[in-house]
Amino acid sequence: MKLRHWPVAVVAGLITSILVVPVSSAAPAAQSSGTAIAPGGTGAAAPRVAQARGAAGLVAPPAGRDHAPLGLNGRPATEGLPAAVPKVAKPAPSAIGKSAGAPNSVTAPRPLTPPGTTNANFNGINQSAGGGAQPSDVNAASGATQIVETVNRRFTVYNKTGTQQCTNTLAGFLGATEDVFDPRVQYDNVNDRFSMVVTLTPTSGTAAAALYVAASQTGDACGGWWVYRLTFNGSLYPAGTLLDYPQLGQDRVALLLSSNNFHPSFINAAAFSISKAQVYAGASVSFPAFSVSPTTQPATVGGNPMPATTNSYFLASVAGTGYRLYRMTNSAGPGTTLTLQATVSSTFAVPPRQVNQPGVTTKLDPSDGRIVWSPYQVGNFIWFTHGIAIGSFPGIRYGAIRLSDNAPFVANAFRSGTSDDFNPSIGVSDADGGGASNYIWLNWAYTDTTNNIATSVTVDGVLPGGGVPNLVGTGTVLVNGAATTTNTRFGDYSSVSVENTCTAVVAQQYFATGGNWATRIGRLSFC
Repeated sequence: MKLRHWPVAVVAGLITSILVVPVSSAAPAAQSSGTAIAPGGTGAAAPRVAQARGAAGLVAPPAGRDHAPLGLNGRPATEGLPAAVPKVAKPAPSAIGKSAGAPNSVTAPRPLTPPGTTNANFNGINQSAGGGAQPSDVNAASGATQIVETVNRRFTVYNKTGTQQCTNTLAGFLGATEDVFDPRVQYDNVNDRFSMVVTLTPTSGTAAAALYVAASQTGDACGGWWVYRLTFNGSLYPAGTLLDYPQLGQDRVALLLSSNNFHPSFINAAAFSISKAQVYAGASVSFPAFSVSPTTQPATVGGNPMPATTNSYFLASVAGTGYRLYRMTNSAGPGTTLTLQATVSSTFAVPPRQVNQPGVTTKLDPSDGRIVWSPYQVGNFIWFTHGIAIGSFPGIRYGAIRLSDNAPFVANAFRSGTSDDFNPSIGVSDADGGGASNYIWLNWAYTDTTNNIATSVTVDGVLPGGGVPNLVGTGTVLVNGAATTTNTRFGDYSSVSVENTCTAVVAQQYFATGGNWATRIGRLSFC
């Protein structure tokens, strides 16, 4: 396919005019002043043009490299979790009431329900096509006509029913000579563009810290992309720093990113944003970066189309405490200031042990209580999900933080009283145009040794007006998988990509017969 290329200045003008189209949205909530954070580094890059179609050779990772988020000791995050602890029955979930000002509670009460319509349910990239990398780190973004799936070492584009449109390795697509991994992808429904972040292993201790960021030049993910190899400097980024576990979100004007930084053990975490107008036009970029808590996630602004917002938000879960909520002000340009708005009190414990599988002794990784996928900013709330301990079982917490007063609203989710539940992601749509009434998708994996159920994928949900209820055994199971003895890592994140008010695309890992990982993509609707 030949793409029409316009001069950068012309494209920049077009993109800028698109980005400033006014969209009605709820009035911004009052904000607590918080604590301002000074920049601790900068990043910059000029782009190159890449073509998505291709089948370049795989780039093997360095010996011993585990494609997984590292804990603060520089080792896999949950390596220290015990394989087993004495089982304690899960506590019975208490009813979650609804009150004025609570999230998703403005209409009459609605029954719990999963998304009732499965429009598509198909296998995505598997371990063989992914070049053998462990784990998959699967995620997907749904555009106007395409679904883009990324895993470690490969990305593939499908139509909405699962027919492959094009595929390429990450290294071949990016033009990378380093080992590249931890890809994340999203879709901008205002400008009809896909964007992606991918990290890399530094080639030497003197190399500048770097990340790849890419954005499609049109809504066709099989066409041309702008590819940036961002390089960083400053106190947050000593030479040779690995920018591990990069995160990706967005608001109307900026791509929102963060990373955990290692040199060689954990030294800090950083957050920053990049102008969409510059990236979409293929212009050079530069920006400040700010110190944040480990695994601080940028929140994606939800809405169809995505509304304009005064502030962007980043959120980190902190075991034993609750959450750290950061506010980035975009009124004077993307990422000009960052403020710790609040430390939110809502205590939880991390998953107490590794995940059991029926019939085998190999355990899986439930992660360590970090938020593993982008939260959603919808109206006056930031919605999120992560793993927790429910009794002696790995389980799921989800909920929202009210931005006007930093109040948390949380609930639990699990498949059964004997299931191990892990690797969650969430998606939230704005059902009433003001962010107070929402459709909610919650996607996670589970096993249930008591009932001989191996790795399986489930999606649950809440209708507008349903509040924040506990979700227990009410979801739709997309696929039941097998047990594995060959994979010791489970995917460190999954995804929910909201397509329109009542439809979303979910992506999750499971294990196929034979023990290799496979991925499952579902397109599910409430309407």
